[in-house]
Amino acid sequence: MMGSSGISRREILKWGAVVPALGTGWHGAFAAAPQGLDAMLVDTRFPGALDVAEVPVPVLRFAGDVTNLWYDELDARWRRKGFVLGGITGADASFVLETLANHQGRRVVSRMALDLPRVNDVQAVRWIIAPHHPSVSA
Repeated sequence: MMGSSGISRREILKWGAVVPALGTGWHGAFAAAPQGLDAMLVDTRFPGALDVAEVPVPVLRFAGDVTNLWYDELDARWRRKGFVLGGITGADASFVLETLANHQGRRVVSRMALDLPRVNDVQAVRWIIAPHHPSVSA
């Protein structure tokens, strides 16, 4: 239950770790944000993404198609409060995730194109998706 201010202590701690990282480059964001991330998605189509995914949170891997990941992991997690997700994926997969996240009260709070080789003309992107409404906050 949230206090009278509408923001819980856990939410303040989580955003205290995530927000400063949003202004840094992609290395800095994931180096500084693991305390605020609940999990990270890595699109294995981009070999360089695996190199930067060394973070102390669960890493969920997939290869381009997020359908199974959505049904098996993300839908249930996004139906509960909280759950900040970071990722290094193709722009195609991030578009799908952004759309699904919006339907669950979340939005992209950081997004940056990465300097990784394109795969089938798909750009790699780094992003963070977080709750944007108090009813889905930590």
